[in-house]
Amino acid sequence: MSDNSIIPITEEQAKAAQEALKALRGFGDFLRETFGRTPQDLVGLLGGDWLKVRRAENIARIVQKSRDRLKARGVDGAEPASLSVTLPILVAAADESREELQDIWARLLAAAADPSRARTFRIAFIEAAKMMDPLDAAVLPAVRSLRGGTGEERANTLADDLRASRDEIDVSISHLHELGMLRDNAVVAFGREFLRAVSD
Repeated sequence: MSDNSIIPITEEQAKAAQEALKALRGFGDFLRETFGRTPQDLVGLLGGDWLKVRRAENIARIVQKSRDRLKARGVDGAEPASLSVTLPILVAAADESREELQDIWARLLAAAADPSRARTFRIAFIEAAKMMDPLDAAVLPAVRSLRGGTGEERANTLADDLRASRDEIDVSISHLHELGMLRDNAVVAFGREFLRAVSD
């Protein structure tokens, strides 16, 4: 029994899958030159037929964003990035469809392929990104940009700026503390290095 008989896909989903795989193949040269992998290799690592559709779509979006970011930085003809870095990024990113986190994965992928950033790229960035929620991705740079005020005032400002409840902000701050990115509601070295890796 095939995966399609367990989780049927519509004709529209099948067409979307073909388009996603075609887009991913279109990145073949880029992937091969930059990351040393071909689209077929990546999709083969990612599971069953139904999941391949979604994962291929996610990878295609993330690779395109990464490619655009490298192009905007003027990075051409980069040396292939280490598979020990790029493969975990692509495998983890394949399951992510939330825009804020897709952007983080694309930025990490671009950092891994950028010769000016690859040397300082840490595997721990990948592990931290796996644990992040979309609000965490917004709170971290927002905390860095806040100046002055008490912790209470800063959290209220974040809630207003990010249009989130105070409880949501407090949970996100607590989570970023657990990830080692914040301490006493300020961005610490690991958080600053992570932000440098994902900056434009």
